[in-house]
Amino acid sequence: MVIVTILLIGMLTWLHVLGKAETISSGKYDAFMFRAFYGWWAHTPGVYVWFGLFLSLLTAILLVFANIRLHLTEKISHLPALCYILLIGGIPEIHLFNPALIATILLVAGFIILAEAFESERLSYKFFTVSAFISFATFFYPYMYVYMLVVWLAIALWRPGYWREWVYTILGFALPLFLVFSWFFLVEDDISRMGAFFDEIFTIQRVAPLLSTSTSIFFALSFAVGIIAFGHLLRYIRSQKVVIRTRYYILILIGVVTACMASVIPDTIPLAWYLLAFPISFIISCYLSNIKSVRWGTVALVILFAGVMVAQTMFLSTR
Repeated sequence: MVIVTILLIGMLTWLHVLGKAETISSGKYDAFMFRAFYGWWAHTPGVYVWFGLFLSLLTAILLVFANIRLHLTEKISHLPALCYILLIGGIPEIHLFNPALIATILLVAGFIILAEAFESERLSYKFFTVSAFISFATFFYPYMYVYMLVVWLAIALWRPGYWREWVYTILGFALPLFLVFSWFFLVEDDISRMGAFFDEIFTIQRVAPLLSTSTSIFFALSFAVGIIAFGHLLRYIRSQKVVIRTRYYILILIGVVTACMASVIPDTIPLAWYLLAFPISFIISCYLSNIKSVRWGTVALVILFAGVMVAQTMFLSTR
């Protein structure tokens, strides 16, 4: 019942775009696979908006699964979904079918597999799968390859030092690229498209988008709550088992890498908020589920709810 309520809240935050067929991301944000994916609905206006909502809700459900599987918050398993829905709901201008939605789902799935690899110190083949997920995500949303830094840092900092795991990451990342190369070379007989694809994902755009006032305000509120929750998290994980600490460290790495990507490549803003909201939602959830004072936890939730309402109101008033 609780997860249904959360999903309904998520749907309410998308009401302003449902039925508006013109809502679609600019071509500068996506890679060739996303354009092909979107092309399936080119003649069915409005369907991709509903599909964007479906993907956002699917991400929230996947966060609940990740929380149950990895035991990141001990008390309340649905909090990451609620926090994610609220964090995304406060930025109405990104409520559209866009490549960051698909990339986020692949990133969350990759995180689950990566976290599972640290359950044992034995040689793990999961690093191959994680890297393949990251490589495949670049076919939808450029610059996703930066998350290979998360995999490599995790191996360097918290693994025993198996050299084959490093090789697995390279092979896993290369496999989807090889399949794309084979398709362009053998099936379409147009190898030049492969060059265009690499140019597409490795060309850095440094044109920072102009954020609306409502978006800027909500960003400020979210980061304020996130910083408070982060301070609590650092104290909380000291008392946890090594495997739990490592999972949270990986989440922190994902957040840092995403923030750096948005700083170096401002063109990824604000769609990168889908990616950044993923680790932030777990950090805030940890704070809410373990804070001793119910009052302060309630205040944090009220701030997020109020921020969503203000952002939605300000956004709609300018339409």
